[in-house]
Amino acid sequence: MASLFYDDVLAALAAAGVGHVIVGGIAVNLQGVPRFTSDLDLAVAIDGTNLATAAGVLEALGLRCRLPVTRDDLARPDVVRGWVEDRNLIALTFVDPSQPLREVDLVIASPVPYGEIEGSADRMRSGDLELKVASIDVLIRMKTGTGRAQDASDVDALRRIQGALRGR
Repeated sequence: MASLFYDDVLAALAAAGVGHVIVGGIAVNLQGVPRFTSDLDLAVAIDGTNLATAAGVLEALGLRCRLPVTRDDLARPDVVRGWVEDRNLIALTFVDPSQPLREVDLVIASPVPYGEIEGSADRMRSGDLELKVASIDVLIRMKTGTGRAQDASDVDALRRIQGALRGR
């Protein structure tokens, strides 16, 4: 049986000890909302060498960053924070040049701080792998007010699931 792209990425990041949480469309799916998405969005800690390690893992899997950044820069949180503050950078996108649907966004800026995303994440299993998935509350906060129709739809669906889970 062929290995799934998401499984390969998540297993490799876990093996490398990269701090990350699944967010975006895949997290919405895992929280119970069926909708199409092809990319894997991951919130990542930018402290220490975490982001540089994540980039190295993705590069080893054949993905390339769309922006001309170096791993040395990614290992410097002050440089990364400068990109966020000065250039409004939200995510670093890594894509497989030969298979464009193999895409990973490393979210480095969010309306919800990484520590809170990670601290409130739901733990789910996929085979032998434990996944950290953004909670419904965090996903709602991340997707509210973005101006994107898909995010508004996700928020509506997530609120319905939240209400059902709370017995409303």
